[in-house]
Amino acid sequence: MPTYEQVLNAGNIDGQNVFRVRFATNPCSDIPQLQAWDDFQANTVISEQLVGTPANGNKPLVAAKHTTGGPSGAAWVPASATPGGATTNRLKGGESFCLLGATPPAANEDRTFQLALGCAADSAPGTSGHLPVLLVKTFYAGAPPDVSFWYNNASGGGTEVTPAWVQMTSEAQGTSMPIGVKNTIHATGPATTTSALDPVTKPGSGEKWSEEQWILTAL
Repeated sequence: MPTYEQVLNAGNIDGQNVFRVRFATNPCSDIPQLQAWDDFQANTVISEQLVGTPANGNKPLVAAKHTTGGPSGAAWVPASATPGGATTNRLKGGESFCLLGATPPAANEDRTFQLALGCAADSAPGTSGHLPVLLVKTFYAGAPPDVSFWYNNASGGGTEVTPAWVQMTSEAQGTSMPIGVKNTIHATGPATTTSALDPVTKPGSGEKWSEEQWILTAL
């Protein structure tokens, strides 16, 4: 039976310790970039989630905000994507991405971020075109940092003050491998429980952002 864990304060709401990226072992030489692509090859950005729809003005429906310095604030998703990098941005490959900080992280340093997933009034039903891959692009001199993704498990008692960090399964860009179930983010409505997902409903016009995010932890 599938089971799920809720990510604390994930979405277009106020939150700080929601997701984090750890840069272990070695430092970065420049600011890392959080990007969204169609798949693990990171070659294309043609899916509906990244190009948007006519109803939302053809804007990306994935947004992220760097939060290491403080909480995101409510309704933080920007109206449009900023070309290149910004600490708050809508994500579309290398065209628009989220900068994880203002300086390069040192070895064994964490950077936290908020994440929001949206849908538009004319979004197609189903999962096709709505499964973007999150990627962190790093820069380094010498040996690369060891990069890992984590989420704050609200279902496991995590709070903003005392996070319950759980590591997600990830893979090297361009290298296909069996992925564990903890790599999947489900954007779902307010009636979701640890054993049942509430479907996302489309707005009557424009776009909306998921009320909650849950991680599939067992099939």
